[in-house]
Amino acid sequence: MLQNSEEIVAIYKKIIDPKFKDWVIFRHGTCVIIYKSQGDLKSEAIETLKKYGAVYPGSSSADFTVMKVDSGWIVAGDQPGILNYVSENEGSGKEDYEIGLIGRNKKEQDSNELKIFYTNS
Repeated sequence: MLQNSEEIVAIYKKIIDPKFKDWVIFRHGTCVIIYKSQGDLKSEAIETLKKYGAVYPGSSSADFTVMKVDSGWIVAGDQPGILNYVSENEGSGKEDYEIGLIGRNKKEQDSNELKIFYTNS
């Protein structure tokens, strides 16, 4: 479980455009935004992460972008709407590519475990 789940929820609430109301956070900090929910938000988020969460070296699934936020970084990958939070403690003193690898690893962990800890709707 995340060390400070309230903090990560607050960070995602701050950075996600308010017009996107439906999103889910998984155990290791991966957030899946559901742009057009059909009603079962948790199932939709799980299916999205099953489909796009795995990382395949040499493919676009291994690509990432790192963005600094107040108390850490957000790592975004090739699939819009899937983000991962890397805390200041995890990324302190590291280069962006190292922070990106941490986030990418956490996304893969979440895609394997599929444990949701927060739903926003």
